[in-house]
Amino acid sequence: MSPVLNEPIDKTQQLAEQLLEENTHFVKAVTDVAEQREVLASEDIYASSGMKLVSAGTRLTGKFYERLIAHKLLKPIEQSLSIADPLDSARLVSLGYEEARRVPSLTPLLDQPGSLERLQVVFGELQLPAPLMLKLAVMQADRPQLFQHGLITAMISTVLGIGGKLPRKDLQTLALAGIFHDIGELCIDPAILRPEHRLTAEERRHLYTHPITGFLMLRDFPEIPQETASAVLQHHERLDASGYPYRLSGEQIGTVSRYLAVAEVAATLLARDGADKRINMKLRLNRKKYDAQAVALICQLFCDSKLPPVQPPEEVVMMTRLAQAGKLFEDWIVLRKTLTPADVSAVPFIVERVDGLRMMLLETGFDPCRLEDALVMTGSDDPEIVMEQTVLIDELEWQFKALSREVERKQFGRETMLPAGLNNGFGVWLTKVRQFVSE
Repeated sequence: MSPVLNEPIDKTQQLAEQLLEENTHFVKAVTDVAEQREVLASEDIYASSGMKLVSAGTRLTGKFYERLIAHKLLKPIEQSLSIADPLDSARLVSLGYEEARRVPSLTPLLDQPGSLERLQVVFGELQLPAPLMLKLAVMQADRPQLFQHGLITAMISTVLGIGGKLPRKDLQTLALAGIFHDIGELCIDPAILRPEHRLTAEERRHLYTHPITGFLMLRDFPEIPQETASAVLQHHERLDASGYPYRLSGEQIGTVSRYLAVAEVAATLLARDGADKRINMKLRLNRKKYDAQAVALICQLFCDSKLPPVQPPEEVVMMTRLAQAGKLFEDWIVLRKTLTPADVSAVPFIVERVDGLRMMLLETGFDPCRLEDALVMTGSDDPEIVMEQTVLIDELEWQFKALSREVERKQFGRETMLPAGLNNGFGVWLTKVRQFVSE
């Protein structure tokens, strides 16, 4: 059963519930879409006070936005609307194939014998409530990249499930969870998700709520299996407890959630970098975070992919970044020897995260303090080495950024002091981490 149903309500869940109740960004998206496509009130829309806001049969337009957000609605707005030319399960698999065809790297997945037929069978059996289909239609029109990512994730996760010989019920759950895994982002201001936008700590809190918000959207539909809502809730959890929103670990994370997590990472990498050995490298660097069987299946799908021509960073830039990261680990080893048990218990998440990252590198064959060695020995002529080092730099930057954000979440950032009595070297080392990720 989901932690949301069992544990005391925390601040993240409270924020998720607040965003879902206000729902201003989704209402704005609906009224914007209604300017281009026919969106009708399928029933009278009431405020919780009993005031009728929109009569049944009325066509929505942008002018209804202010009226709708000025009141707390009696029920979620998508339950009172219908949209022209709605999506259905057959169209979803067709759209999924269209989107996948636009990503050349997905050819190995699409060209598997019988893959389309098997996907059509799984998707054809999905039960999709009209309010959720309306949300998808709005996502397709207003947030096309988010919609595309959901479809591709659904296809990859379903193919992984087929390869892993999961039961038919789990395959349907995977397909649904893949489609809806980021639906909670419809409650977030789309402006903060733009690549060029630098998130504030408060905006990051909003982003961290999206698995909970998605869970809350899905859990009350009897057509949607409870396991689907749980998989959406857990798709950012990691086996080593480094994920969010609840930092679950190991067996606390369901099988479907584990497959979905790997598929979602692969979908992101495929869209950004292409299906080359970066996927294998990225997952190898994080093997303790992800399900081993799902990782083996995804790597098998793309094991024959060739390295496309890539413009690697300048060698001097790569050497500098690798040396900087190595110095962070070198300084950490010195600091770690000075920590008392009280220091470790004051900030266990920092100690566990950095020790784990260091061990991950050692087990993958890298010396954390001498990360540039491979490049020094081979230069930039070997594409395999360049690829590995490029992925390694990206991964280390991401990992240290995640650590810095976690520090902010725990309120150990620039504005507040680390716990009194903690080894002073901690603050100095964290400052170096911030400098590394900001360059």
